[in-house]
Amino acid sequence: MTTASNQPVGSEPIMAAAAIVPGPEWTLTFVLLNSGVHTGHWALPAGPLAADESAEQAARREAETSAGVRPGPLAPTGIYDVHGRTDGRPYRFRLHVYRALQPCTVPDGFTPDPHDVAEVGQAHPHDILPHPAYMRILNDAGLADFDPVLVQRLLETDGVAVIRRDR
Repeated sequence: MTTASNQPVGSEPIMAAAAIVPGPEWTLTFVLLNSGVHTGHWALPAGPLAADESAEQAARREAETSAGVRPGPLAPTGIYDVHGRTDGRPYRFRLHVYRALQPCTVPDGFTPDPHDVAEVGQAHPHDILPHPAYMRILNDAGLADFDPVLVQRLLETDGVAVIRRDR
């Protein structure tokens, strides 16, 4: 996920949205990030809200622009505060997560913006091993069963905190 790298410490979180988009045969849609705080990791399509859009609109836009999928109806799944440090600088964002209610397939020939995304994949979460923040989110959504102790250890190793805010 791309966020402002110069976000002041103690500032309000950057508002962001992510989309959980099922693919064929019980897979999910992931992007391998080339930029942002989770560079080099597989993640859900996610990014900051534009000034004129809702969290749901941002989740839909990120799914379309990052992964090439056009989700139908979306259902809210959770709200998370995610914070940590990257390149010695703090980041903090509030991530609104939505789940597509119908499967989508990445269209043949779709090419993501190489500045942001290296690759798009539709795979089972255990086969792709996303960033531990997304492991936690997928566990909470009932779509994965990563060991919670391991996920917490991985988050701590990365210096990342993930706090669910909608419960």
